[in-house]
Formats: sequence, structure tokens, C-alpha cells
Amino acid sequence: MSDKKRPIGLLDSGVGGLTVASEIVNYLPAEEIAYYGDTLHLPYGPRLLEEVREFVFVIVDYLLSEKNAKAIILACNTATSAALKAVKEKYSVPVFGTIDSVTKRAIKESHNYKIGVIGTEGTVNSQAYQKSLLALDRKLKVFSAACPEFVRLVEEGRFAGPKVEKVARKYLVGLKEAGVDVLILGCTHYPYLVPVIQKVMGKEVTLISSGEAMAREVKNILKGNNMLIEDKGEEEIKQQEFIVSDQE
Repeated sequence: MSDKKRPIGLLDSGVGGLTVASEIVNYLPAEEIAYYGDTLHLPYGPRLLEEVREFVFVIVDYLLSEKNAKAIILACNTATSAALKAVKEKYSVPVFGTIDSVTKRAIKESHNYKIGVIGTEGTVNSQAYQKSLLALDRKLKVFSAACPEFVRLVEEGRFAGPKVEKVARKYLVGLKEAGVDVLILGCTHYPYLVPVIQKVMGKEVTLISSGEAMAREVKNILKGNNMLIEDKGEEEIKQQEFIVSDQE
């Protein structure tokens, strides 16, 4: 099978990465994807990064050996924080994470140099976003908050309502008081909660998620490596495959 005909492999701890998968399908409509949701080990956020890294290696091995993926997308911020560097070093295919492309856009959008980051405990504690932002501009002030209940709410399909808004206010009050004008949604589950998060933060705060930024980066890199199917007529899409591990 030629490089162009092989699918793009994506992985996440559950359904959150589907927000990235949706943007990949939107920006690369002629491509096939193989999406792996690791529901057996959901959620990744509270786990040790070393443990998450082990899960990621197992899934990447599966996507490469069983699905013959031509590129790997870590469609999970905790997985990116834990394993992106190690996965890039181990495998020869293009590997993409959720952080760098998002931080570049966040800096471009901010006018007061105050940027907020929300994510799982693992992502926030790793300081991956903070380090990426400050490496690009030392003048920034970065404020962060872990929002562990957000993942559970999304996995339960609870995207709105008084309970969800109460939880959001609890997590976001400090960031709002800090005066951030850009808020990075540092978990691929969080775009499902955008209406509530925007309501709490106010319309003057720009929310940035990883899906669109990642899709643009994947498209550019694959095109540069002559691995991109650009025309729907060039190859007929056969399937978009979604795989989950078992529930505990």
C-alpha cells in the first residue's frame, strides 16, 4: 500500500479526541482515519505521566502494525504532555501533538499578554503549555487551572445545565479574576463545553482549542512529504474507522 493510501492514526483516552478527528476530516476530506479511544484506561488526566506514556506506546504500535497508519496524532493533551517527545524519537512516521500549534495561535490572539490554560491534572502539572508559551514570549503571564470534572461531564454527555455551569464557575473564577483575554482549552474534551465556558469567561475572552490548529499542521506536513491525498477524486474514501478498548 502506498503512503498516500494509508490512514492517519489518532488516539485519545475516550471521546475527546473526536473533536480533533472532526477537524481532520474537515480539512483533509480525502483522507481515511483510524481513531483509537482508550476507554479501558479513561481518564488519563489523574494518572502518572509514565503510565500514560506506556498506554500511548501500546496504541501507537497497534495503529502502525495493524492499521498501517502513515502518521500519528496524539489527539489528547495529557498523552501529548506525557509522550510526544518519546514517540517522535521512537517512530519514523510523522507524529503530531496538541500543544505547539495552539500556543502560537494563542499568543497571536492575546492583546494583554495574559493567557489562561485549563486542562487535566496531568496536563497542567506537566506545565507543557506554560513552557511552550514562555519559550515563545517571556513577557507573557500564564495562568492555569486543572478541571478534572470536565472530562467526566463530557463522557457522560452532560454539556449544559446548572450543574455544569456551577462546576465551570468553580474552576474558572481565578482565571477570570486574573483578566486573561485568551483561554486555551488544554483538553480535547473541552470544546463540547464551549458555550458554558464562554458564558462564564465572558465574550471578550477568546477560546482556543487544538483541533483546527492541528488539522492545518497535519495537512501542511503531509503535503510537504508528498503523503497527502488532496483531491477526493484521487482516491475514494473507503472507511473512517473508530476503535475503543474495553470498559473496566
